[in-house]
Amino acid sequence: MSANTAGQDNEPEDLATDSPSFYFEVAELIDSLILTPSLTGLIPNISTLHTYTHLTAPSKVLYIRLYLRKRSWIKSETLTYNEVPDVPTSIQELVTSSLLLKLADDTENLTVSELLETFSARKLKDLCKNLKLQSTGNISSLKDSVLKMCKKQRSLFGGVSYTTQRVKKKCCEMLDDLVKISDAPAAVLDKVLIASFPQHLLLYEEDDKMLLTGQHNLSRILLSQFQVTRKFPTYKVSCTKPLFSSSHQLETFLSACQLEAQCHAHTQKHEWGKIEEILIENLPRFKEIVKTWQGTKEKPCDVHLLRFTEEWALARIMRHGLAALQRLRKYEEAASLLKLLLGYTPMWYKRGSWWENLALIYHFHLKKPEAADKAVRAGLADPSTSRDSKIALELRLSKLDRTFTPEFIFEPKTVTIDIVALEGSGSAANSKKIWLGNDNGETVLCGVEDVTLNYYINNFNFKEGFHCEGSVLSTLFSIFCWDILFSDIDNVFYNQYQYAPLDLSSREFYTNRRKQFEDYFSRLREHSEQEISDIVTNTWDLYHGTGCEGLNWDLFSDLDQCKRCVSSITAPKLAKLFETYVEDVRGRRSGVPDLSLWNYETKEFIMVEVKGPGDSLSNKQRVWLSCLDEIGIRAEVCLVKAVSSKKLR
Repeated sequence: MSANTAGQDNEPEDLATDSPSFYFEVAELIDSLILTPSLTGLIPNISTLHTYTHLTAPSKVLYIRLYLRKRSWIKSETLTYNEVPDVPTSIQELVTSSLLLKLADDTENLTVSELLETFSARKLKDLCKNLKLQSTGNISSLKDSVLKMCKKQRSLFGGVSYTTQRVKKKCCEMLDDLVKISDAPAAVLDKVLIASFPQHLLLYEEDDKMLLTGQHNLSRILLSQFQVTRKFPTYKVSCTKPLFSSSHQLETFLSACQLEAQCHAHTQKHEWGKIEEILIENLPRFKEIVKTWQGTKEKPCDVHLLRFTEEWALARIMRHGLAALQRLRKYEEAASLLKLLLGYTPMWYKRGSWWENLALIYHFHLKKPEAADKAVRAGLADPSTSRDSKIALELRLSKLDRTFTPEFIFEPKTVTIDIVALEGSGSAANSKKIWLGNDNGETVLCGVEDVTLNYYINNFNFKEGFHCEGSVLSTLFSIFCWDILFSDIDNVFYNQYQYAPLDLSSREFYTNRRKQFEDYFSRLREHSEQEISDIVTNTWDLYHGTGCEGLNWDLFSDLDQCKRCVSSITAPKLAKLFETYVEDVRGRRSGVPDLSLWNYETKEFIMVEVKGPGDSLSNKQRVWLSCLDEIGIRAEVCLVKAVSSKKLR
């Protein structure tokens, strides 16, 4: 990347307009992390960052700003930040502290090729003109011309080496004042941030994404959360086990995560063969891990901490390998790998989908109906198989055994409405349509969920509502269960900068707090409308604006709207709703109906799953509609039929 490009657009746009105090607070956070005693033994070379702690506040902010940018040479003249009043002085302070490099100070150790990497297209053309070379063409061809001159053209006095020196001297004369963050300290800071906040590496693991950099942790997680709220919840840090017991454990975890990051990159490029190579290389190690688990009789404690180990990352690599084998149509190998994965019991939340996949491969690809039938029945008998997976397995079994009748399939109430769409009627994909809604008498363009929300408010006697899917559930759960969420549990809070306990996405979240939840929900069922209103008011007054994973303080327009919503649901239904959610927070995050609407006056509350033309219910959505029906909360599917304006006349 050329220097002029690197100096312009490498910093995330959403971080560029924050108030100065925002970055000073982050600087203090990094200060405290670097000086954390437990990290000294974990990261042996952490002392290279001690110079950071002695910097002036503006220089610390400048270092953070540069750390968040791509690791390339940047024009110092482009560095202008409100928090750094004297950039040249701060640059010199960083250089003196060995945290920043100035290109002008290091030209002797750089080759002509490395110097050319810092040149913009315009500077390359000027250099070529100066050297009497062809000055037209793209950046790559201009660089090649200069390098070819260094290799082939001989001067009268000095041969090839003299020509290279002359070209290098000319490059140095034309250099801008460029700076770059030092690699070694930045790599150490990567480890500090990853070791301190490893949960953020796995934040998106449901989407099979892992971004392995401390830069990612700081920019996309910590900074984005600081932007929303700088208030962290209060809780007791109680650790009987370290997240990483040694530097070796941290290094093996990072190495395995790096392999997974490679798998994800290969997946983006559809390079299935390369993923298979990684799979084959790591398969023996994973087999050893599975064998160890199969020999374990007692259930280990703190299973949620396995997410921060090499074995967990390797299991995820196996999942990438499974996808690659199926893309390569190597179904026998895929079936064998699925059996191996089913032997890795800690990843319980995937077992249902693995049984589904195994049955599909045997039934459809390998034409082995008996093996498929066996896999289906084993999956249905597995206590870890989720309800949505059981639906899929029962449907598979009904195809294998015509005498079998599915038990888990729920058929929800369905409402069909006609809405005007710009592109007319038909069964085209819903995303390709623009719907015409009504907002206070004015026709507006909107998505299918918004137009349905508007329709329900205008036609079905609901006064308020929004399109928020699972956000309403996670927000209300956090408001009502705040004290339990942040109660004193060992090995779930490792520092004061967490927005949730580390076991939130694990099965242990409920089992570790079972008695607290059971007692609380028992009391909640008996609460009056005033009492549940008081709970909301109390939490809102004490914690509003404090960060909490899953809680969106901006979802409700104000406290009163939130109170009207919960009063419309009523206490017994709220208790049962939260019970359903907390038993499997990870699995119940998805599939929640699109719309939530209520009428406080009539105490009516409804959740609506919206389906446009060509769309159908997923098994997760079907499960949630069934759960809501069991709880007694009205829930239905709204099928939106696209029609032309003429058809509605």
